[in-house]
Amino acid sequence: MSGQQPLTGGSSPGTPTAPTTGPNPTGPRGPQRRSRRLGVIGIVIVVVVIVIVASVVGYLYVNHALPGQGKVGGCNKATSISVWQDFSSTEFPAFSKAVALYESENPGQTVTWVNETTPSPANYVAAALACQAPDILIGTSDFAGGLYFDGFLANLSQSLPSSAFTAFLPTALSDVTQDGAVYGFPLNVNGVAMIYNKLLVPTAPTNTNQMISVAKNITLTSNGKITRPGLIYGVDSDGGYRYPAWLTGFGGRMFTPAGLPDLNTTPAVNALTFLNNFSTVDHIEPTGVTTESTYEDLFAEGQVGMIFDGPWDIEMYVNALGASNVGVAPIPAVSQTGLHPLPLWGSIGAFVSLRNASGASPVLFNESIKFAQFLASPTVEGELFNSSGDIPSLASTFAYVESLRIPFEQGFFDQFFNYSQAFPNTPQMTYFWDPYGTEISSYVSGSISASSAMGDIQSSMVSQMQQNHIPPY
Repeated sequence: MSGQQPLTGGSSPGTPTAPTTGPNPTGPRGPQRRSRRLGVIGIVIVVVVIVIVASVVGYLYVNHALPGQGKVGGCNKATSISVWQDFSSTEFPAFSKAVALYESENPGQTVTWVNETTPSPANYVAAALACQAPDILIGTSDFAGGLYFDGFLANLSQSLPSSAFTAFLPTALSDVTQDGAVYGFPLNVNGVAMIYNKLLVPTAPTNTNQMISVAKNITLTSNGKITRPGLIYGVDSDGGYRYPAWLTGFGGRMFTPAGLPDLNTTPAVNALTFLNNFSTVDHIEPTGVTTESTYEDLFAEGQVGMIFDGPWDIEMYVNALGASNVGVAPIPAVSQTGLHPLPLWGSIGAFVSLRNASGASPVLFNESIKFAQFLASPTVEGELFNSSGDIPSLASTFAYVESLRIPFEQGFFDQFFNYSQAFPNTPQMTYFWDPYGTEISSYVSGSISASSAMGDIQSSMVSQMQQNHIPPY
């Protein structure tokens, strides 16, 4: 987090090296797990009829609602460890190797998995109410945090000694912890930084005035259309994941200390206007960028100067442009305020379902915890780094990767250690994604103002939190 000192010492029990293979350009891209996410609550109603019995609109106290509670074998559960995984195309080979290695080291245990490329709380809740939730869920800390708050996921602190969690980076562990309870194993740490093409931008700008000036100088147009953008942000492709960084850069915040949304503010409006100006006022990016794949492809083709992306995509750019031509640096400070944008840095984690959600026997439940813990081992984290560039969550493996001194990775480390904020893994965050996606699209299309968009997001979040009794309501 901001001001945290870099880790020193330790050696990696695994053998991570500088990653050399990139993602399949036609496969799942980067953090689709971050895009326009479905809220835990409202969507559940439209997905499965069974949820209608919960008159609290999806705010399900599972310990009172799920079938098979207190019964062994009440759900006709299979004997293999079932996993819902959300790995990208570059991460999946490491997961596949992990499954094979685990099964070879644990004869008689098998792991089955389902590719949940766009997991939603609605899908999980529907499965849990039918006692068919996966034994292990792999996903973002906030997605899982909402499910843990609602009573679907296990408190691992009750099943394992505290020593099971001491090897992780404190920031990674805190991202899978609520009220002192650890509800998952962090598999990495990730967030966004500025990625730039050194052939077009030899030196990273340090403030936004410089950034816009550099972008204007390298932007090319033809017949009134931008053919080489100096920069692409893509407000309407954001899904809300990158916006909080700029919000802090303009002096705002996501929530009050009490957990209330704090988005109907002047800093929030200024941040949104600033980002939209890239296409409408500064003319450094094309209009109509609605998908992440648009700027990813253009950057990989050498047609964009600067983007804002994370380590999950870095190998695609390195393979396309060459390692010496890809730079990573902290997002430039906002010239109007002098403040540094603080992107959300969190973890993808492995989370274990409660038995009354998955139908697991006591033996299978314990085996699931064992496999989830194995996924966060030095061996697997080393494989994830080698195959995709994922930044390890284990302190020793992280220290080893840092010691490799890979230039573009150093940029991510600089962003992470010095200019970042903790990813909110609280249930309040669950209610941000859908309103943001809806209102920002309306704003970009010109239907509403920036002020109306942020006010509507705030109102929607507060309304849903009130309906579902989310603190402080």
